[in-house]
Amino acid sequence: MIRPFDWRDLPLLHRIRDRGLCLDSQLAFTRGPNVLQYALLDMLGPGRTAHTFVARPGGQASIAQVLLPPGRNVAHIAFVSPAEMLDDSHGAEMLDAMARAGAEHGAHGLIAEVDEHSPAFESLRHFGFAIYSRQRIWRLSADSVPTSPASEPVAEDGAGLWRTAAVTDEPAIASLYLNLVPALVQQVEPPPIRHSRDMVHWRHGELLGYLSFDGGPRGIWVQPYFHPGAEDPDRLLGALLSDLEDHRQRPVYVCVRSYQSWMTTPLHTLGFEALTDQAVMVKRLAVSLRQPVLAVLPSLEATLPKPTAPLARIEPDGLPRAEGRP
Repeated sequence: MIRPFDWRDLPLLHRIRDRGLCLDSQLAFTRGPNVLQYALLDMLGPGRTAHTFVARPGGQASIAQVLLPPGRNVAHIAFVSPAEMLDDSHGAEMLDAMARAGAEHGAHGLIAEVDEHSPAFESLRHFGFAIYSRQRIWRLSADSVPTSPASEPVAEDGAGLWRTAAVTDEPAIASLYLNLVPALVQQVEPPPIRHSRDMVHWRHGELLGYLSFDGGPRGIWVQPYFHPGAEDPDRLLGALLSDLEDHRQRPVYVCVRSYQSWMTTPLHTLGFEALTDQAVMVKRLAVSLRQPVLAVLPSLEATLPKPTAPLARIEPDGLPRAEGRP
């Protein structure tokens, strides 16, 4: 039986939390794979965004958690423990419970980020998850100095290359997202939500770069959106990282999706190291339903059909005669 997590499960959480698997890379690299804080928040108030479930089949306890980011129509699997639970039928029941929780709160898809060479990858495929994108996680260690070229670019108007994103930038950010992200990915992953620390790069009146920032005690997470027309992305990133004070205490992680794989060379130039390659998988929780809509066409409904052939009558001699003829 699967039930919501409550205070009686705290000893269980402490006992098996180190045997788990985190399927949300942003959470794992910024806050660690420990879901204790989210499990505790799960017990508070109706406005929670985390749902934690517990199962004890045959005396073997397991815990799983799904996150529902506010303002998004997708849910993320944050944590499953122990990781082996995905290899049996009890894992399928737990995934179904998380899918129901997501669907009940308006999520259209359940997302998991996993190494393609891990056993969890095949288990998720067996349970109906499909790959919709791939990504590589890059890391720049704390206190590392970006090895950018000596001459940094300067904006034509003398202003900084980057500035904090504002409300007025949101239409341009949405346009950049629509032009950059493949349509298949857009069906699953909505446009990014602007945060207070996000940065934008404009040139000649056009938005060429947008960096979505998030942070936690373990690191800084950067999701880049670069227009292919952006010049010298390595210098642009280097200029930003040099001024990023938080980088002195925490590593910086950059998530590069497959549709921006050209960023490999700039990140190498800056001294980033490739950590892991992952498949971004989704289980759809909603399907499009098409129904015909019946509509009245006034131009047709208000008229009567007219004959398209002349009328003929049969004479007593058996020969046909056209109307109007003797």
